[in-house]
Amino acid sequence: MAGAKANQPKGLIEQHISMQHFDLTMVMPSTSLARVVANYWLIEWDLDIGKAYKQVNLPHASQHLVIDPQAQSGVFGITSGAFSYDLEGKGRIFGVKFHPGQFRRFTQHQMNSLTDNSVPISSYFDVDDTELLETFLSAKKCVDFAPTVETLLLARSIDRDAKADQAQDIVAFIQENREIYDVATVAQRFHLSPRTIQRLFADYIGVSPKWVIERFRMIEAIETLNNSSSVSLTELAHALGYFDQAHFSQAFKRLTGRRPSEIDLPKI
Repeated sequence: MAGAKANQPKGLIEQHISMQHFDLTMVMPSTSLARVVANYWLIEWDLDIGKAYKQVNLPHASQHLVIDPQAQSGVFGITSGAFSYDLEGKGRIFGVKFHPGQFRRFTQHQMNSLTDNSVPISSYFDVDDTELLETFLSAKKCVDFAPTVETLLLARSIDRDAKADQAQDIVAFIQENREIYDVATVAQRFHLSPRTIQRLFADYIGVSPKWVIERFRMIEAIETLNNSSSVSLTELAHALGYFDQAHFSQAFKRLTGRRPSEIDLPKI
């Protein structure tokens, strides 16, 4: 069953402030699901009466299964832009992050039809959505719910899918090689045409390869800002492949609603 804790996520804007408002735990899946599931994530919070907090995140190239008693449970496609969540009172959320390309194994449709959208969990799995939510609410500890979800996922036949694996490998290559700024370079590395990769991503990832390249650049920017008390935005812009700071700031603001100069840096 689910095992060791996973590494902390990337893409939380002003993470040093975020962690003052909620607890985040990430757990690795069992060996049987390791190729399909990246991790299980659990968020719990207990804010004082009258206090609220809005968390803004940059999404990764993954679909998520989410149990959320406060808002909406379901299977969520990739959010094309930054997304936010309002925390108040006391609550908790359980989620499953699938590896890029791997949720396609559970569906009969292309992943781009799920982008910026969500559907009930019962659309893909043999479960009563209300009963699943009640089981989560009855769990004494949020982390204790992971075996229930593992059983749900393993009840489905999960055959190997060469295209899902290929899509995952391409996304990993983009993530690990930050000097990549165009689809042509990726296509050359995998001996595919740019058009073939675009079709593969529409089917298995849900967004374009250009979106993935740009998103990892922005996540890298967020991580730099999260882990530095002083940042040269000009140097950061050049390191991420932008022509100058102005172009980087414009791209950052389009996605997050704020310029990088407006992000609160940690006191390190």
